[in-house]
Amino acid sequence: MKSLARVDHAFGAHVIFDATAIELPETGVVALRGPNGSGKTTLLKLLGGILATSCQDIKAWRKEYSAVYLDTDFLTLDYLRASEVLEMVRPLTGDIPRDGLLTEQLLAAKVSDLSLGQRQRLVLRIALSLRNVDVLLLDEPLNGLDREASATARQAIREAGRNQLVIVATHEDDHWTDYDLSIGPGHGVELETTGARK
Repeated sequence: MKSLARVDHAFGAHVIFDATAIELPETGVVALRGPNGSGKTTLLKLLGGILATSCQDIKAWRKEYSAVYLDTDFLTLDYLRASEVLEMVRPLTGDIPRDGLLTEQLLAAKVSDLSLGQRQRLVLRIALSLRNVDVLLLDEPLNGLDREASATARQAIREAGRNQLVIVATHEDDHWTDYDLSIGPGHGVELETTGARK
């Protein structure tokens, strides 16, 4: 298990997590659920090292596990073509598979010309191809995808979850992941196995 015994975090006087135990499986796909403002993105960014923290449990967890948080903000070199972005990250990913997420049209386009859905597809394919990652942290990765791309993305995410832990913050009602990690009232966090895992 990749669980944390105690997570503490606040923005000034606004407490997000207070001695919150977070149970995480060793591998599989976890849907991180909760209402807006409940702390989903904050938790992902804490685990991914994007947000600074004084929480000792998170610091120790990050030393033990290689965790990566990626979203479309990663695509800051918007003058590059998508294919050039893939070449740039090749040392970290190796050859990236050409599946339904990466079309020839997308690969030929400049990042600045990509729609939200195309950006999501590019970042998701890079994220899922990263080597030597124990935990992959994705914030609303299906946002902006059409039905076909969403199905392809789900399949790719589930395949990645066979060998690593993938945590996906989502507002979707569909329960296609192995686990649900729900942030409830008072920011308590509960892990449940879904029908996809059972």
